[in-house]
Amino acid sequence: MGKLSTRGTVSLNCSLVFLPPEVVRYLFIHELAHTKHMNHSASFWRLVEKLEPEFRRLDRELLSGWRTVPAWVFKS
Repeated sequence: MGKLSTRGTVSLNCSLVFLPPEVVRYLFIHELAHTKHMNHSASFWRLVEKLEPEFRRLDRELLSGWRTVPAWVFKS
């Protein structure tokens, strides 16, 4: 639902408007942590945890967050 480009641009999916604010905040932290660590190394996760101690729970919620998005969002 989010992505950091090699140019440093964060792209976000419109489905985020249907997720709880704490999950969206975690996503921002996750993507902005990539500005320091362009991978998912131990250093990356330490930084994420420093900024959001509940990152494990929020990451699970984010991964299942598509279930909270109404079906009409996915129709073209």
